[in-house]
Amino acid sequence: MLILSDDFTRMQNYKSYTKTSSEQKQMKYKLLSIVESAFGDSYARLKPETRDAIDMICFLATEKGFVYAKDSYFAKEHNISTRTIRRVMKTLEDASRIVKAHRSSSKHNGRGAAVYFFVDHPCFTHWQQYFGFDVQADVQAENAEIPCESKDEEAKKVSTYYLPNNYIKDHFMSKTIPFIKGVPKLINQTFKDLFKDSLKELYLRVRIAAQKVCQSVSMTLSKKDIHSIAYESIHALFTYIKTRSMSFEEQCKLVYRIALNKFKELVQAEDKKNEEESVVVTPRKIVRKEMLPDWFQAQQEEEETTESQKSVSVATEEEEMEKMKDILAFYR
Repeated sequence: MLILSDDFTRMQNYKSYTKTSSEQKQMKYKLLSIVESAFGDSYARLKPETRDAIDMICFLATEKGFVYAKDSYFAKEHNISTRTIRRVMKTLEDASRIVKAHRSSSKHNGRGAAVYFFVDHPCFTHWQQYFGFDVQADVQAENAEIPCESKDEEAKKVSTYYLPNNYIKDHFMSKTIPFIKGVPKLINQTFKDLFKDSLKELYLRVRIAAQKVCQSVSMTLSKKDIHSIAYESIHALFTYIKTRSMSFEEQCKLVYRIALNKFKELVQAEDKKNEEESVVVTPRKIVRKEMLPDWFQAQQEEEETTESQKSVSVATEEEEMEKMKDILAFYR
């Protein structure tokens, strides 16, 4: 079972069952008694550090019925090994006292830290309905009778030689978790346990939405964009169907509409970006407006006055010459 980041946030914000310190103590003692019954007589033989760690685990689970601290945290706090903590939780899991799930890792596309849900906590009913834990089937599988071999038969000899590498590749764990062909790796790892074989059809609807958008705008979307929007669309569908019952055909239509809208938004953002880059910015002409010194301005004014005076004097001389010519012409 894989718990997504959104679901884990809802788990942390869920209301606490215990309100006061006395209620926490009562719930802790209840969980401790259940743990002691699961261990039986071997509980008394545990080291004090191990029992203190179990006490802390039960105390942290009093509020909401689950514990998400890492094994290394309990080991460091009580000076024991992480292997001891894992052995304790494995004993409780085999006794059907807890249910184990894993958070989605933020560093890689796989499982992160473990989360342990106490079956006997009052909040477990809510978590069982929310995540769909099938505790009864697990209990029946554990209580099934194991056939015993006949004493008359000779014990089979088991070879102690190292097995070839081909055996490791054909390990049964690799066969029990098949990947769905035609679906990206990240989507496979996250949703294949939730949608099973239907995941291929949901991803196909996302590809159809991408093809329709590409044909309408005459452009090609990258594989990274298609995978990213496919993951977001299927995750939105998974969040939606938690609170509503839908047929498979309705799920396909919904994931198609979500993906189509997201592809359109992506294309519009790309077009807007290209338009902004294509705008040509005309260079502005820089006009220098510097202040002239006072002496230069005074010199300029003086030169302008002298030029005007020269022009006036030239004009007066020409007028006088014309008058003299008129006078001489009169006496002839």
